Amino acid sequence: MKKSSKLYVVLLSVLLVVFCGGGIGIPQLLSPTGGEEVDLPVTLIWSSVENAESYCVEIATNTDFSSPVVSAGANDTSYTAAALDTLMYYWRVAAIDENGDTSDFSDPDSFKVTGSSYPRNLITRIQVLSEPYSIDITPDGSEIWVNHWGQTDTFVYVISTANNQVTHQIPVTNVCDDGELRFSNDGLYAYYCGEWDMDSSGLIELSTSSYSQVRMIGYPYGSPPVPYGPDGPGIALTQANDYVYAAHMANVDDGYITKIDLNSGNPVDSIHMSWIFDVDLNHSETKLYAVGEEDSLYELDPATLTVTQQLGVSYGAHRLVITKDDQYAFVTGDSIYVVDLNSFTVVAKFDPDISSEGLKLTPDENYLFICDGGSNYIDIVDVSDPTNPRLVEKLEFPDAGSFTELVFNADGSRAYVVEANGYVYVLGK
Repeated sequence: MKKSSKLYVVLLSVLLVVFCGGGIGIPQLLSPTGGEEVDLPVTLIWSSVENAESYCVEIATNTDFSSPVVSAGANDTSYTAAALDTLMYYWRVAAIDENGDTSDFSDPDSFKVTGSSYPRNLITRIQVLSEPYSIDITPDGSEIWVNHWGQTDTFVYVISTANNQVTHQIPVTNVCDDGELRFSNDGLYAYYCGEWDMDSSGLIELSTSSYSQVRMIGYPYGSPPVPYGPDGPGIALTQANDYVYAAHMANVDDGYITKIDLNSGNPVDSIHMSWIFDVDLNHSETKLYAVGEEDSLYELDPATLTVTQQLGVSYGAHRLVITKDDQYAFVTGDSIYVVDLNSFTVVAKFDPDISSEGLKLTPDENYLFICDGGSNYIDIVDVSDPTNPRLVEKLEFPDAGSFTELVFNADGSRAYVVEANGYVYVLGK
């Protein structure tokens, strides 16, 4: 062989070593393949490679793997992924020998994650300050806002739903430690009950355009605390954003529901009630409902703030949610009570076996999500027939503390859940 030919062979061998991983074999993808539909968690399996000490696994939503959603090492010939969305995914594997030399990646193959009927898979966790409490989503679904309770470091966090990133931290007057945050129907303002200088209470108004606190309403600035708050967790806004009904919990002997004119910022009416925790308007705004520590669900006329009906329900009743047709209400406490609002009677009752805190219906109203205020569980109950609720799944998140509240996006493909240690858990189908 000519000298030049030998030199060519040597150079070719060097190039093969550099670019093809020194002769390490390439794994063969075994399962899942061919766009197979899979449930989560999904286990990826490939063939073993001689002299391979470990493997590199990549999962992406496109075939060029420019931004893989998973890039991980594996010591065996399998890898389990749980935090994926309901999409088509492409995956590939490379072998790594004891010297750290890496083979070429295998040709990619594909699988599709099938969706469940409700969001149940952890997509990501978004860190905020400790002790977040309430959460709401803007009417256009572009942002979620989370309020945080603190002595001097109180913020509302604004998170983009497009990338799950915190975009703003709004410094605000101290929020009530279990205050409910709610957006106006037009998406221009957010409201929650707060504490002024930690000794007075009122309703805090935030602007969604300037990301700033606009005013504290419910009493004149700088005045002493007024006996009818608001200083409580529950608020209900009219769709026209002209009035808000705010719960003033106070104590078992002293509490109020206050009606506030949002144009003037002044209370226009109130009713003395014992330790009201949550309030909500029905969707036609013909009835106001309230629950409190007196173990009752109250029906009120929102125009006159007078009680029209009272129904004994769960001990320590503190949250309620109303169906879109205004026919049923779900009330939390030591049990979950299902109330027919037309007959104003209890038609079902079930024990979620958790410390019921946050309560929310999926947008299709087929499922009720119940946050555990004492541990890391979320109960999912089939309420497609409200008179026959059935527990279908108990989600557990080992790294979580307890959950306080959640909200869904409009199509129900995402749930955003507040976790007490300082995270928002994003769940997908």
